[in-house]
Amino acid sequence: MVKVGKVMDTMKEKFPELAQNVQPIFVSIDPARDSLKALRDYAKDFHPSYVFLTGSPEQVQAMAKKYRVYMSKADETEDGDYLVDHSIVIYFHDDSGDIADCFTQSMRPSDVVEKVIERMTFVPSY
Repeated sequence: MVKVGKVMDTMKEKFPELAQNVQPIFVSIDPARDSLKALRDYAKDFHPSYVFLTGSPEQVQAMAKKYRVYMSKADETEDGDYLVDHSIVIYFHDDSGDIADCFTQSMRPSDVVEKVIERMTFVPSY
């Protein structure tokens, strides 16, 4: 999530017109714990351009299936706390809502910026 913040800062500095058309969205995969209030509190620690979303357990499960997100809830501790293991992928959608690219956690912010700019400025030569 910090990486996306760096990507957004770089884009706003170097490609401000394009940056206006990029909206980072964080989707919780733990709706039982991540209420809107909890997400609002969580958001304070991250880049201000993020929008935080959640949904019903069924909606989150459908989203995870659509995007092939791995997620697994660990056993709860005695005090009711638990961890959720999950895949970490950034999906980049075009202005039609289709997936244009995806970025893994191993990619550097500069590489992500390069790919985003490439996707946003590509003009097919028919």
